[in-house]
Amino acid sequence: MGSSSGGSNISSSSLSAQTYSLGATISGLNSSGLVLMVRRQRIGTHLLPTVNALNSSGPMVNTTAVSVGLKATTQRLAGSLPSDTRYAVTVQRQPTGETCTVAGGTGMIQAANVTNVVVTCSDDSYSVSGTISGFTSGGMLLVNGSDTLAVRSGASSFTMPTAVAYASAYGVTVQSQPTGFTCSVRNGTGVMGTATVTNVAVTCSVNTYTVGGSISGLSASGLVLLDNAGDASTLGANATQFTMHTGVAFGSPYAITVQAPPTGLVCSVSNGTGTMGAGNVTGISIACVPNFTPLHSFIGGSRDGANPYHSLIQGSDGDFYGTTLKGGTSNVGAVFAITPSGTETVLYSFAGSYSPYSGLIQGSDANFYGTTAVGGGSGRGTVFKLTPSGSETVLYSFPAASSDPYTGLIEGSDGNFYGTTGAGGTGDDGTVFQLTPTGIRTVLHVFPKVTGSDGQTPYAGLIQGSDGNLYGTTYFGGSSAFGTVFQTTPSGTEIVLYSFTGGSDGEHPYAGLIQGSDGNFYGTTYQGGTSGLGTVFKITPSGTESVLYSFAGGSSDGANPQAGVIQGSDGNLYGATYLGGASGLGTVFRLTPSGTETVLHSFIGSDGANPGANLIQGRDGNLYGSTSAGGTSGYGTFFKVTLQ
Repeated sequence: MGSSSGGSNISSSSLSAQTYSLGATISGLNSSGLVLMVRRQRIGTHLLPTVNALNSSGPMVNTTAVSVGLKATTQRLAGSLPSDTRYAVTVQRQPTGETCTVAGGTGMIQAANVTNVVVTCSDDSYSVSGTISGFTSGGMLLVNGSDTLAVRSGASSFTMPTAVAYASAYGVTVQSQPTGFTCSVRNGTGVMGTATVTNVAVTCSVNTYTVGGSISGLSASGLVLLDNAGDASTLGANATQFTMHTGVAFGSPYAITVQAPPTGLVCSVSNGTGTMGAGNVTGISIACVPNFTPLHSFIGGSRDGANPYHSLIQGSDGDFYGTTLKGGTSNVGAVFAITPSGTETVLYSFAGSYSPYSGLIQGSDANFYGTTAVGGGSGRGTVFKLTPSGSETVLYSFPAASSDPYTGLIEGSDGNFYGTTGAGGTGDDGTVFQLTPTGIRTVLHVFPKVTGSDGQTPYAGLIQGSDGNLYGTTYFGGSSAFGTVFQTTPSGTEIVLYSFTGGSDGEHPYAGLIQGSDGNFYGTTYQGGTSGLGTVFKITPSGTESVLYSFAGGSSDGANPQAGVIQGSDGNLYGATYLGGASGLGTVFRLTPSGTETVLHSFIGSDGANPGANLIQGRDGNLYGSTSAGGTSGYGTFFKVTLQ
């Protein structure tokens, strides 16, 4: 073979004998497990249009799996490949937590090493989510790094907005607590694996806040406050602030009330109810003031009454009306009117020997009716009518044989008046009578003189029971001569329901009865009981008697009640004792239906002394009453007791 000068010739066979390599550059590979699949096929100069064509007919396709190392940046895929070799590089298996893609992965070797295969890897990302419990409010903000999520009120689950890359740390925390709640996170931190995180748990609990405020006028001990009828807190004298013992959960109601007022005080609550917000309640105000208010002191003489002896009534005009035993123009008693604020007017002054021991009633005709114990045609008492303007008419004068009405009248359901006399009758020991509005009297029952089964000397008036019968008491008589409780039909059939024995059951009931809301009758005895100083008793319509309370006297309790009891709108019994208390001048008391007594006021003389009349509950809910002595002139007072 010859050769040309100045150069040499390379034959085509020597070119075809040269081989070339197939390699790739790799970026972002941060984990192990990447396997690339390399397929190649020698096809000469006949190029196939696609990678899939490597599976078509022709010379055998060679397949090689190439494992790529952790964090590799280059990878030799094949070597000693002749020209005209078709190749295809794909991902057979993804690395852990990453996704890799191949660019420039197909082609044919053409007399040069292949270096343009590029494998690009990126981390996989997974969401972070979980559950929420106990959350009913708004305002919670969850964070994971810079990723934030405002959670809607009442949500039970969450998913953070931004997914977290594989192998990256995550940490879910509560950046802003919801209103009124405290929330904590469990399973909130970790390193992202190869699956969605779903076990983050946000647990919320409702916050509790204190309830309290200020107190004014608390000059005595014994104030007990309640919240929602529980959580009793007792405060000492002169306290100016209070905080209830038990906190209240956010969103729950609170209601501060006075369970027990301090001795001699009544306390009112302002701003005491509400729904707990997201902060301590400090704006409740408790204001305590004296529960007793003297409204008028009788001064006697010709221009005022003196010594109010019997119970008051509240007229249809809202004013109170009563009688005095003395005073007035002839100093034998008067009828007065007095406003709830204490402005008094003498409505009528009795003349001659008239003297009203009794109180008044206002009849269905709007006139006032009452009795005098003396005076009249026989000097043994009268029934009178008084118009609201003060015009008096004697409706009936008692004869000597039936005399001395020590108490007032009632108007029966039949429109007639009923009452008692403390003397008169065949034995001169009292009667029960009926009087028509025109002044016609009928004696319904005469109490006998001889001690026996019947009563004697009724000092008290009557009530009409729910059964239509009349009920009352006698001071003497009965099986032991210590007084009775009796029933009389409107036609005059009398039976003794109970005879007092003079022991622990009481003796000598001075006052009349009331019928309670339970249908039983309640009253007082002037003496008897465990200390001999009087009782409050209950008696059933069938005559079973029980003592609710025995007065102990002394400085801490009342003694010897001349007045009866009334039942207040709160269901408790209220009354007055003639003696006992801090100064021995009588008390005003409260008695629960179960027999727990509280002294509401002890008279000291200047504010009144010796209350012998029943109390009355005014339309404003307060108690009103009178004392027969004491006050600025010693002639008695008109007073108010404010109830809690």
